[in-house]
Amino acid sequence: MQKKLVQSSLAISAAAALGLSGALVASPAMADNVPQKLDLQSEAHVQKALSGIEGVNAYGTDGGELSIGVAEKTDEIKKLEKKYQNIKVTEGVKELKPYAKNDLVGGAGYLVKAGESGGACSTGFSGWDGDGKPVVLTAGHCSKIINEQTNEFDGDTTVDQTEKPSIAQANGGEGFQASDSGVIGKWGFHNFGGDLLEGADKDQWPEPSESDIDFAVINVDESNYNVKNGITDWTTADSDDLAKSTTEITEVGAHKEGAISKSGRTTGKTDGEVLPRSEYDFDYQNVGGRWVHGFGVTAPADKPFSQPGDSGGGVYQGNTAVGVISGGGDLDANTSFTWVADLDHSLEVSGTDFNLEKPGEETPEAPAAPKAEDQTIEPNGEVKGKAEAGAKVEVTWEAAPAADGQKAKAQAAEDGSETVTADKDGNFSVEGPKAKGDYTFTATAIVDGQESKTIEFDVTVEKGESETPAPVEREISIDPKEIAASDFVKEDKGVTITVQGFDEGEKVNLEVANGPEGVEGITLDETANENGAAAFSIYGTSAENPEAYLGKYDVEVTGANDTEDESALTGSFEVVADEDGTGGGSGGDDDGNNDDGGAGDGNDDDGNGDGGSDLPRTGAELTGLAAGAGLLLVGGTAVVLTMRRRNNN
Repeated sequence: MQKKLVQSSLAISAAAALGLSGALVASPAMADNVPQKLDLQSEAHVQKALSGIEGVNAYGTDGGELSIGVAEKTDEIKKLEKKYQNIKVTEGVKELKPYAKNDLVGGAGYLVKAGESGGACSTGFSGWDGDGKPVVLTAGHCSKIINEQTNEFDGDTTVDQTEKPSIAQANGGEGFQASDSGVIGKWGFHNFGGDLLEGADKDQWPEPSESDIDFAVINVDESNYNVKNGITDWTTADSDDLAKSTTEITEVGAHKEGAISKSGRTTGKTDGEVLPRSEYDFDYQNVGGRWVHGFGVTAPADKPFSQPGDSGGGVYQGNTAVGVISGGGDLDANTSFTWVADLDHSLEVSGTDFNLEKPGEETPEAPAAPKAEDQTIEPNGEVKGKAEAGAKVEVTWEAAPAADGQKAKAQAAEDGSETVTADKDGNFSVEGPKAKGDYTFTATAIVDGQESKTIEFDVTVEKGESETPAPVEREISIDPKEIAASDFVKEDKGVTITVQGFDEGEKVNLEVANGPEGVEGITLDETANENGAAAFSIYGTSAENPEAYLGKYDVEVTGANDTEDESALTGSFEVVADEDGTGGGSGGDDDGNNDDGGAGDGNDDDGNGDGGSDLPRTGAELTGLAAGAGLLLVGGTAVVLTMRRRNNN
């Protein structure tokens, strides 16, 4: 370390109370079942309508409408909403608790007793521990009685009352006057630095340690004080209620380079600049003869960031608590210097569980926004979306503007809203408008009174016209059309005949109508799948005598639902000697118009098509392909043709 700073003197600050006047009151009675429009000119009518209705936390009238704020819509509120046309209900409005002057906020002054004498320090930040008990964070040296000659500890101080803000030094007074709000509480965890840095030989000083922190916790007496997580700016000190004007503190985090603020009982709210590491590359500072972990802040000498008595005061950036004042002095003639005990490090080292919201009373996070795509429906059809399971979803809609900017309303009544509950899978739906046209829909999810972001999507209402899909053209595909005898007798090759254009579930018949001389034809049946397709696979089982299959085979395929106008699908394949064959891989689409004049309705090609692979992927799921067998009689020898399933996809 290259600089030794002047120890800041012990100082205290008093926490004052928050005063928010005017808690909203509403407790009136539901009007009788008479007018459908509430008379807002008469306060008596309004009170009568609201009397007996629980859960109303705010209300007001404007533009002929009564607005009601509730935490959640009860059955009573819903009935009231339906009963009167000019009542608007807003969910998520909670009851507020009135602030009081014994509310303890950050940056206020408090007194400590040290035997017959005492001192003043400043509160850092107020909140709750892990058990939901109120606590205040401050500087650890405020808890110590320090011998001014030796810097040794002569014991611990005792926490006393808050200081009266109106006469504190930050408000131009002399300070050190108790607020008469009672003793704040007792010390919890408290620590000031490490071992004393004694002697002129700095090489003999103890090395700094991570545990060298200037940090303390006050366990607050709940019977005397409430804690609030804001930090005061001292603008309301004259009222002795510092909580009337505070900056909300929403998180604890690490400090960043740049502007920084502090609140304390001596200098009030002040601003400074964090010393960048490039200028002051230290994690530990000698404060009052002890190492303290933290960071430095500078400010003009005539507007210092801190002075004695600001010790423990809250240091923050924006809404983030970053530290408490530890010590300070002058860096040079023009610059004041303050050492800040970094709060994130102090909390971690001390094992302190500090919360800015009371555990169990945190404001629930807003639910995720619903999801809904643009959609087209028939009149009164379902408009669908997704949200958190069990969420209430408020859906509204209105006719979309026309091209000229005017609303293209089919009927004024088509605008509307409905609140529904998402099911266990998060699905929700509402009945859409009856009138045809384009509509703009919005959807907002509500969970535990918290609203999500509102999404917007478009819905088109049009009368659906039933269209009969064009029938699939009947086709036959033979793969391959020419096959070598040695391949024909292999189970993993052979010939596959695929047809399409039939009805789902229709029985499809294949017949080997003609073959080589002396060959008796066979007939096989299959059932068309949901795509109207069926397939037949044929191979020879006499592998020891493949030449027995040489020749051309004609096939015909018919369906059980064929009419007189429908001709059989026809095609052919040929088994050739090995030296002439193209093998099992060259197939193609047969057009059904073969050389023998068979009448089909496919399209012939060069024989090098994709065969059955032209079918959609569902063709791989064709049913019943493994059944059936037939006999080809060649020269008096029985040769078995076996049906098998082939997956061409």
